[in-house]
Amino acid sequence: MDRLDYNEKTEKGQDRAVKKHSSLAITIIIICAIGIIGILLYRYFKTNKTYDLKVISTVEISSQDKYERYGDGYIRYSTDGAEAVKDGRAIWNISYNMKKPIVDVCGSYCAFADKGQQTLCITDGQGGNFPINVPEKIVDISVASQGVTAVWTDSLAKDHIYVYDINGVLLIDIETSIATDGFPISIDLSDDGQKLVTSYMMIGDELTSWVTFYNFGNVGQNYAGKIVGSYSFKGKIIPEVKFVTNDRVCAFGEDGCILYRMKQVSSELAVQETTRLAAVCSDSEVICLAESETDGTNKIIIFDTDGKEKPTIVTGLSFSGMYVEGEELILYNNSSIIIYNLDGKEKCRTKLDGGIRSVFPVGSGKYCVFGGSEVRILETVEETDENE
Repeated sequence: MDRLDYNEKTEKGQDRAVKKHSSLAITIIIICAIGIIGILLYRYFKTNKTYDLKVISTVEISSQDKYERYGDGYIRYSTDGAEAVKDGRAIWNISYNMKKPIVDVCGSYCAFADKGQQTLCITDGQGGNFPINVPEKIVDISVASQGVTAVWTDSLAKDHIYVYDINGVLLIDIETSIATDGFPISIDLSDDGQKLVTSYMMIGDELTSWVTFYNFGNVGQNYAGKIVGSYSFKGKIIPEVKFVTNDRVCAFGEDGCILYRMKQVSSELAVQETTRLAAVCSDSEVICLAESETDGTNKIIIFDTDGKEKPTIVTGLSFSGMYVEGEELILYNNSSIIIYNLDGKEKCRTKLDGGIRSVFPVGSGKYCVFGGSEVRILETVEETDENE
């Protein structure tokens, strides 16, 4: 009798526990559902808001100077020096003497070189200037996030890619021959300065391009010439190779691109083909390929750094440049700017007099526009209903 009473009490207790846990589970599910609905509503209203672009500042500039994106500001550079500008004020400047300056930027570090000459200087983003003399004429440069810089030089029969640290210490010397390796087209250094990718073209019985991967770290020591991957493309030119992240590389061709994984050694990750490739751009999250359509529109194919496709954007704007960052794609021509969210919805558009050479974001909701004799800062302002 006592045992029966115990079982009855136990079953009642278990029933109450089940009901209690069921109620708790239902409550958690409801809270999660409300949270998900809230996030979806937030995203919906955020991406469906309409904005105006308003000019909030204008600075006159020299048409002789050149400009480059630098964090939330820009770099102005010329034959006698460079300065970095943010929020309308100079944050550092350096002096040099170059006939044809070129620049590459990674994080706060910048490398400036005199194309066709032998002068290179690296700045640390705080005004420090580290000049380096290289043995041959400079063709191109690529800088990493700590100032390590790859310098591609030309000495007629042979080419070199020298890799220096910021103090001018030579770390790597890669020698190539035009007869055996072809003509170099593009180079890029990884953010950590440990990896390099190159594109070369050989012209023989058949045009052939080569994309080659180098690893300067411990893994690369086990490979001949530190080459950890090499790929040939018959009848194709690969005009640009780029580290889109520290371990993702994109090789852009005339008919699309190939995405590679390169943590230590290289392997092909994804291929995206196009028929009428018009422009490309990328950031650390996505890669964009613009394909011109026969009806006069442009289709922007977007995919992430794992090769997964995102919604395609179709635009009627005949654009001369595009820039992607975060969740926005900027398209522009000489007189118009359109900004799209990456879900395909148009965020805003505007027309500007005076010409547009380049556009890029400089902080949340702000954009820097170079054109004519001015640099203008634009800000997105949410449209309001005048009848409200």
